Amino acid sequence: MSVPPAAIAAPKALGRTTRRAAHPVLLMFLAACAVYALVAVGTGDYLYTADSDSRFINAGHSTHDPAFILDLWNKPVLTGLAAGVIALGGGVVAVKVLQGILAALALALTADAARRSGASTGNAVTAAALAGLSPFWVRLVFSVLTELSCAVLLAVALNLWSRRRWPLAAFAVGCSFLARFEGLFFALALLPFLIRKRSWIGIAALGVAPLAWNLAGWATTGHPFFLLTSEPHELTLEPNFAFWWLMPAMLPIAAGALVVPALARPRSVPGPALAIAGVTLLLHTLVYTFGFMDSGGRPRYLVTIIPALAFAAAFGLEGFGRRARAFLFAVAIVLAGLILAYRPNSWWGSLALARTPGALTSSPTVKRLTGAEGITTWREAPAGTLIAWESGWAPGGAFDGIPRERLTLLQEVREPKRWPWENDWVGRIYRLN
Repeated sequence: MSVPPAAIAAPKALGRTTRRAAHPVLLMFLAACAVYALVAVGTGDYLYTADSDSRFINAGHSTHDPAFILDLWNKPVLTGLAAGVIALGGGVVAVKVLQGILAALALALTADAARRSGASTGNAVTAAALAGLSPFWVRLVFSVLTELSCAVLLAVALNLWSRRRWPLAAFAVGCSFLARFEGLFFALALLPFLIRKRSWIGIAALGVAPLAWNLAGWATTGHPFFLLTSEPHELTLEPNFAFWWLMPAMLPIAAGALVVPALARPRSVPGPALAIAGVTLLLHTLVYTFGFMDSGGRPRYLVTIIPALAFAAAFGLEGFGRRARAFLFAVAIVLAGLILAYRPNSWWGSLALARTPGALTSSPTVKRLTGAEGITTWREAPAGTLIAWESGWAPGGAFDGIPRERLTLLQEVREPKRWPWENDWVGRIYRLN
């Protein structure tokens, strides 16, 4: 049977269309980099959450002790990248610019993956733009937290999957475990797809990066089961059965308007993206409900799956008209603006305590701003040493271990809660007798 000439010419035409379609994705990447750089500069010294301050401090420590990058709490991917920026003389803003580049890269890779998988270029870019305005995606740009580095590796995996590079996609998912432990959830979700593709090399590739991490940890610590013996979280806490719904409720808080098109047409979404998002949400729900792994049920954990949601949204947007899209963007822009403007009362309180330099403190934010030592050193400190105490930060009960007769209260700072999700914040400056 003869083949029509038009059918023979089709692949070349498709190739030309693919090359032309890449330009909007590149422009979106450059625009996102520019916007996120402005966010990094505009937010200055502010970092979202004290955990973010801790990670910045630890990344700085890693410039003198590279083995510290392997620490399970720090995570190798972001800590290594941030340590490189700090070693080159960069500060908080420079590390946040790095986060912005990672965020923009994840969006561009996801848009390209959706386009290659059959979504129109317009829908792919629109979905990625909505993802880039997601509340906690924006918040993570002005942080030194690990969710964005995990998300960009998921985007790499989705892009490789769209190119039918199953083993490389699996390897990228394995690498995401070095960014955050959600990488394990991604791997469990991807495994059935690899089996269906009969990609036995891909199945093996899932474990390469975690194995390399464990071997590196073994070489530096002498523990052959480094990843198990160095686990930084409490394995079990009190169950939260009454709040089993919390993590699903966090999804729209984390992803904002993106959730609507992402879930609009689930049957039209090809590949493993929705499976990865669904399994990650389900396992986070179980981990929180049963009290495993010290889960705090925070919405930022779900930033890791925003590339998967953006991929799904590129297909879900097919049924949305101009007005619906305009409404989604209006909502997304308002939410992103609120996130940029919001500062928790703990930040203002930490700034007040930081006006007393040199005070021993357990607050990572105050430590970063003043270079102070931790409260745990109080026994070696001479009389007259100042101590900054703050509600919500006393790891290990260090402050509670100081005899009351050794403390003289000099100043108290109070920051009442302004929003329902906050707590009243109290800070005090003491003199050590």
